[in-house]
Amino acid sequence: MTPPPQTSRPQPSVATKQRLRGSTLLSAPLFVLGLIGCSFALALGLWAVWNAGQLGGSFWLPFLISAAIGLGGFVAAAGCFLSVSTNEIRDVVGWVTVQRIDRSQIQTARVRPGPWRWFELEMQDGSLRTLLGASPTQFPSRLLSGAEEQDIANLEMILGEE
Repeated sequence: MTPPPQTSRPQPSVATKQRLRGSTLLSAPLFVLGLIGCSFALALGLWAVWNAGQLGGSFWLPFLISAAIGLGGFVAAAGCFLSVSTNEIRDVVGWVTVQRIDRSQIQTARVRPGPWRWFELEMQDGSLRTLLGASPTQFPSRLLSGAEEQDIANLEMILGEE
């Protein structure tokens, strides 16, 4: 992969808020939790169709709890994103803002290599910040044509370049 442009901070040109999503190490388990919970609720619902006379508290309580856990997992996974605006980047995980980063303090952005790739920001003071709400294209999708261009476009959006 060619390294992203290592330039000084350009003037921000993003006029509105944009959301950047991507399967992360935090959103993927929440999505799996949603699948497990809803699958268990579906299995209980199918059992209830054939055993309608045996429904009681021992059915409704696990059904409602598993449905709530499943839907909660899906909602929390949908709440993992980066909100990029003119002045700042909000790193959101499970609808909770983890960190706010002033865009004027960002020196450069890059994709951290490894088995699970992350967006990493190098700040003006030399510190590194890892963004948890979204991530670049992961394996095996990153093997497809256009994946590298998508990563570069995402980095340019984070930096505010056109």
